[in-house]
Amino acid sequence: MSGRLHRRRRATARHGAALGLSALVALAAGGQAMAGDIGYVTSQEAGALSFVDLDVMKVEATIAIPGKPAGIAVSRDGRRAYVSQPDSRQIAIVDTAARKLLGEVDVGGGPLGIAVHPSGAPVYVADWYSHSLLLVDPEKRAVVGRFETGKSPSGVAVSRDGDIVVTADRDSDQVSFFSAETGAVIARVTVGERPFGVSFSPDGARVYAANVGSDSVSVVDARGHFVIRTVPVGSHPYDAVETMDKVFVTDQYGGTVTVFDPDDGERIGQLDCCDYPEGIAPGTDGAHVYVANWFANTLVKLDAASLEEVGSVDVPDGPRAFGAFVRAAPEAAGGETQSE
Repeated sequence: MSGRLHRRRRATARHGAALGLSALVALAAGGQAMAGDIGYVTSQEAGALSFVDLDVMKVEATIAIPGKPAGIAVSRDGRRAYVSQPDSRQIAIVDTAARKLLGEVDVGGGPLGIAVHPSGAPVYVADWYSHSLLLVDPEKRAVVGRFETGKSPSGVAVSRDGDIVVTADRDSDQVSFFSAETGAVIARVTVGERPFGVSFSPDGARVYAANVGSDSVSVVDARGHFVIRTVPVGSHPYDAVETMDKVFVTDQYGGTVTVFDPDDGERIGQLDCCDYPEGIAPGTDGAHVYVANWFANTLVKLDAASLEEVGSVDVPDGPRAFGAFVRAAPEAAGGETQSE
């Protein structure tokens, strides 16, 4: 913890005071999103959700979300965002075009990771305390089912076709595969120590599990359900995503983003770009990767080809953005995207 506080002091000195929530709310609150990608960034300490125009790296609006918001999922059409609220044991439903909180759903337990089916429902919520994956109907605003996971599920991902749901079961050192239609357990695959973030490759052939406890990423065959390889990365990896034939991993304690080849696991680079990086997501065209920095209170834009930092924007205190937080703006959405 002392190292974490030390990094926060460095970040504060380097980037200045965090932006005030009231000032950010005044920025185009209630306005329509411009065409292009929008980043939906949860800031846990500030209790906020920011709407970031990723073309110009500008916060267009910020709304208050109570309950220490952490996880984020956005519908495929970009019109709804769903936010986990661990402290209030709820999930928030947000109208992304109007940029307003529509309501909250009581789910109990400890909601953390969150994802949404490509059809728009259900919303999948990892419940840390009940060791289950909750199914929420966003229209009924109620929990309508649950799948039994391993202990303390964290990350959640849904395959592009909507057939498979995967959870990272942190305290069971495993990844669980479920049939989205029936809830049947397809497989439980042992990975590294304390997996947290989980994601599918763009082609759906692999699943990546970021192992916080063993400083590695497990590359799992999504069809055969076995570990293809285990790739060493930086200290305390949080999440991993693939784009442009590279896998990008946020290393919390290392303050780095590790990049490796998805086919052979060979390291391509390790970027010293960040300060306690957590959430990570590619843009819809795959050309850029966006990283939320918990200590620096920034969202950083990386060029996926050159591996250079090409933009940054300040966001409210404690950005987490845990999940697939990038979508095309609502009026530009509707086609297939890379960040599922």
